[in-house]
Amino acid sequence: MSKKHPTFQMTTFVDNTNVETFSDGTKVTRNLRCGQWVKLQWLSRRSRYIGTLPSGVVILDHTSGGNFVRFGQKVQQFKKTQAQKAKKKG
Repeated sequence: MSKKHPTFQMTTFVDNTNVETFSDGTKVTRNLRCGQWVKLQWLSRRSRYIGTLPSGVVILDHTSGGNFVRFGQKVQQFKKTQAQKAKKKG
């Protein structure tokens, strides 16, 4: 039996049966980590999870693939945008 790395996250699969429960209000019910792979049934390739908006919209990156620099830039932009919105509210 092989050991799993403690920080390893498996790919989360989303299809028509669980798409409604994938995001619940303001938190992702699957407790995804930034960068975790998500496979949407209706797409041929996996995507990387970036974050969830307060409205419950899940943000995924479909284009970076294995380019971690480009993915990191998208994550930083997402965090910056969310921080600016929170600052305007507060």
